[in-house]
Amino acid sequence: MTAPAQSSRLLRLLGMGFGLAVVVGGTTGTGVLRSPREVAEAVGSPNGVLLVWLAGGFYALLGANSIAELGAMLPQAGGWYGYTHRAFGEFAAVVVGWGDWVSSCVTGALVALMMATYVGALVPALAGHERTIAAAAVGVLGLIQWRGLREASRAQELTALLMALALAVLLVGSWWLPSAATSAPSKLPGPGALALVVAFQAVIFAYDGWYAAIYFAEEDHDPAQAVPRSMLVGVGLVILTYALLNAALLHALPFRELVGSELPLAEVAARLLGAWGRRAMLAVAILGHVGVLNSVLLMATRVLFALSRDGHLPRPLARVHERGTPRPALLVATLLTLVLLATGSAEQLLAVTSILFVSYYAVGFGAVLWLRRTAPELPRPYRVWGYPYTTGLALLVSVTFLISNAIAEPGNTLLAAGLVVGSYPLYKLSKRKRTP
Repeated sequence: MTAPAQSSRLLRLLGMGFGLAVVVGGTTGTGVLRSPREVAEAVGSPNGVLLVWLAGGFYALLGANSIAELGAMLPQAGGWYGYTHRAFGEFAAVVVGWGDWVSSCVTGALVALMMATYVGALVPALAGHERTIAAAAVGVLGLIQWRGLREASRAQELTALLMALALAVLLVGSWWLPSAATSAPSKLPGPGALALVVAFQAVIFAYDGWYAAIYFAEEDHDPAQAVPRSMLVGVGLVILTYALLNAALLHALPFRELVGSELPLAEVAARLLGAWGRRAMLAVAILGHVGVLNSVLLMATRVLFALSRDGHLPRPLARVHERGTPRPALLVATLLTLVLLATGSAEQLLAVTSILFVSYYAVGFGAVLWLRRTAPELPRPYRVWGYPYTTGLALLVSVTFLISNAIAEPGNTLLAAGLVVGSYPLYKLSKRKRTP
């Protein structure tokens, strides 16, 4: 029997449909569920909630506008790793790639655990078995991706489409409910500096995923067109979804009930359809988390593949099956996610992930500015609108957020720095092996 063909070349099987699915589905799958309550609790007023969500959307749009230039100009696997390598050199790229891979696996473990809690709420007999359910979900999605790129992309597109349809029905139905009572005070005590940092952490986590299309540019039929369009159209749809969602929640629920509800959308669904509405919303929550978990596992695999192809990890991890999946890299990414689930480390790293995410954004914005100066000859099918002001503003917001986090939560900042420092031995080892 002939062994399946193996190479280090990814297949161009994806298009804009997958790009939109991974941006919209991979972003809103978790953001529409817990984030509205977390932001409302931290901000303390309905008007402040909408402002924070719109500010987060504006930041994501600035980011997509800038990073779309890199995605179209350097269509390669690995996302932030490749852009950092081209702009700032090998060591900085390994630092970013290592941190991106670890934080992607952390996010995957967190999403799997959150999904499992909703499974337990929907099926009480399964309550108390969250880690087993989460591990099973990771394993099933790993098997789907192992089958091939087409199967993985279809799973992403299907979950995103079903999630979008369910949300559309719920958001339209919520406006049939009577307006929430306003006799009770609608405000909570004003937020302090730490509360605002927490609010923006929740919003950034909710919008994180706006850049997801860049990880798959090397597998796209026409990355010069599809990557910028997927990012910009996708971010626009995400902003619209979050704006309509929060408007519907503020219309249907008293503000204190919004703050006190673990899953506000389930409360709205229960008011519409009773107990069956709540069960339906829990099923939608599970579906959304499956889509996010699928996208995160896909991204983690591509980062590991890119690091291996460039010699920073063992070369066998860069092998690609004939059906388009980097199977060894997928296996390692899946195993790390399962280890995080088993040890419980993922919960401890929740706040750290938002710090790492924004760090990658800042490096990417810096790469746009630097490559415009040092490599003007590179083809740029998409050019940043409003350059350099929009990119500079995105970089300034990112740096301000990181400084605010360092002041408000020094422990989490040190932990994030520790994960970054962990990449140095990897860099030195890979460089030693590649030196004659």
